Amino acid sequence: MRAMFSSCLVGLAILVTIVSAGEFQLYPGAKMDEQATQEAKEAAAAAKMTDTRTAIYTTADAFAKVVGFYQGKAVEHAMPSASGSTGKPNKYEEYDLWEAYFIFDGAKNLADSKLWIKVQRPYIGDNVRDVTAIVVTEKR
Repeated sequence: MRAMFSSCLVGLAILVTIVSAGEFQLYPGAKMDEQATQEAKEAAAAAKMTDTRTAIYTTADAFAKVVGFYQGKAVEHAMPSASGSTGKPNKYEEYDLWEAYFIFDGAKNLADSKLWIKVQRPYIGDNVRDVTAIVVTEKR
């Protein structure tokens, strides 16, 4: 009986966390990039950002298609340095870099948000890949 009660409490805690964080939905067909996610975890640990969790997903689909998917699900946050869903891309070396940011929890900015994403094409990590990346950031 205690085990079932404990399981219910854990389940409730997870549900409350998910509901309070917003309604993130992964873009259909996107796959987790295990190596990039591990690199993000290591970078966060090195920066002593223990309250932040990052996961990186990629898809071959166009930047505009991925952005369109999130436009109806979250509030786009305009970053002065980012292209956003419209406009022109920034230059990164010889690449056109497209970026858009979305907040899922109603916060006014990324610093205050507990759940936000960055959609970017191309993906720039240890190398540059011609894929659209979805970088999910959660703060506890």
